[in-house]
Amino acid sequence: MKKRKRTLFFAVLIVAFFFMRPRYEPNRESVHSREDFFTAFAPLAQAVGKKYDLYPSVILAQAAVESNFGESELSKTYNNYFGIKGKGVVLPTIEMKGGRKMAVEDGFRTYNSARESFYDYGKLIAKANRYAPVREAESAEAYARALHSAGYSTNPRYGDILVQVMKDYNLMIYDEN
Repeated sequence: MKKRKRTLFFAVLIVAFFFMRPRYEPNRESVHSREDFFTAFAPLAQAVGKKYDLYPSVILAQAAVESNFGESELSKTYNNYFGIKGKGVVLPTIEMKGGRKMAVEDGFRTYNSARESFYDYGKLIAKANRYAPVREAESAEAYARALHSAGYSTNPRYGDILVQVMKDYNLMIYDEN
């Protein structure tokens, strides 16, 4: 009987430790450069990548491009680092139609934290049917290039832009862990 109580006690202790441990939240105040942006957000991108079987390098590149390295109003005020649209706040944005840039207003999701934004992005890419070709990509570059055709961005150069950011900042190192 004592052995069962002790085992139960340790099981409860382990579960409590798991749920009580602090969850990583980037320190935006420590971001003073583009390199700092990647250092601050890499652990979060890696955790999301691991959970949803996605490439952290692409997650980081998208967060950088979509949030202007954390400087956009959408990321600073509303914690939306991926430009994910939906109900929340209406803001001006640029969309491409017929090869031309157009200024429009659109609704964007809002989040309580960067962590919430990153995990929502991961869930969106991992679960939405339209992103099946993205999930099936066999490399980070193929993943990045598949995003435009899957409807993530209206910019036909979106994949190339992401790949260039990944190369410029050597983001593929985050895929290795």
